[in-house]
Amino acid sequence: MFLFFTTSSPTVTSSRARNALAVCGLLLVGCGSEAPGGPTSAPAASSLSEAEQSTVVAKVGDVVITLKDFERRLNEQAPFARARLGSGQRKEEFLDSLIRFELLAREAEAKGFHRDADVVMAQKQAMVRKLMADEVPNLVKLSDIAEPDVQKYYDDHASEYDKPAEVRLSHLRVKDEATARKLHAELKAKIAAAKNAGRETFADYVRHHSEDTGTRESGGDLGFLGKPGINRVERPAGAAEVPPAVATSGFELEAVGEIAPGPVQTSEGWHLIQKTGFKRPYKRAFDDVKLSIRNKLFRERKTAALEKFVADLKAKTKIVIDEQVLSTAKVKAGSLSQPFGPPTIGPGGLVPGGLGMPLGADPEAAGDESGAAGAP
Repeated sequence: MFLFFTTSSPTVTSSRARNALAVCGLLLVGCGSEAPGGPTSAPAASSLSEAEQSTVVAKVGDVVITLKDFERRLNEQAPFARARLGSGQRKEEFLDSLIRFELLAREAEAKGFHRDADVVMAQKQAMVRKLMADEVPNLVKLSDIAEPDVQKYYDDHASEYDKPAEVRLSHLRVKDEATARKLHAELKAKIAAAKNAGRETFADYVRHHSEDTGTRESGGDLGFLGKPGINRVERPAGAAEVPPAVATSGFELEAVGEIAPGPVQTSEGWHLIQKTGFKRPYKRAFDDVKLSIRNKLFRERKTAALEKFVADLKAKTKIVIDEQVLSTAKVKAGSLSQPFGPPTIGPGGLVPGGLGMPLGADPEAAGDESGAAGAP
């Protein structure tokens, strides 16, 4: 028995049509897709028997809508929408929206829209999404990352998890001792008078008096340093070597903003030193970081597996690129405020067309990487 929707009231017809078109709009957007606020709830498992699932609810030409299809469409709706679809009338309206959707789809196909370039691309995007959702997670699983692999990474990167203290310093360098002592006395008095402005006062003196042109404009900043003979801190490329006497003097200071009790002499001259930062030592135990390491290794292996997956597809397919024709492609002027595009298929890439689905993304791999290198 099939339902034919009729009503004697134009008002009811208009209301039903509006509701059905609203639901139809949701179908056009795409059931089960993620809303801007996050993913919709997973559809509930059907309690219908196989025979009940195959029962025909409606036919639209040669398209059959079974009870299973109808339930699936219902349960693909967002929770707030499902809450309104429990009554018999609402179900009829929802079925009407499915029928309208099928009618519109039939008409679109009859007019040849299935051959439209945008429609073809949308179909390809949907297939790629499905491929990435169903196939890529099977390339590598989180359970494939064995405990010995995690332990080896931890041992090989011990410096990331066991860090001695580091101190950040600024310095003012002059050639002669007399000038150094004069400036030190002035600085000591000014900083004592305005402790909250100690770093600004020191930086201002550096810009006016330091003979180290490499650090003068940055207020004498030397960056973070390790204690000589204990640890060596990785410094930016091109950063100047800091004399051990300067670093040692910095580690003897207690409070950030404090200056060394007197000038420090090195082969380069006389240095006034201020402590501007400090990182306390820490050690992260294996048990504290093994989950973040496992997730990191998982992502790396999945990226490599995806690269191989695509490389194998390329190897099986004849690909011809005409560089000369490619060079003639015109690119419209864009705005730097717009997202860069188009996205590309690749590890961590996006499906063409900006669908916003990271390739190879996997919920079970979600984890915080901060523990891999940050202090507790």
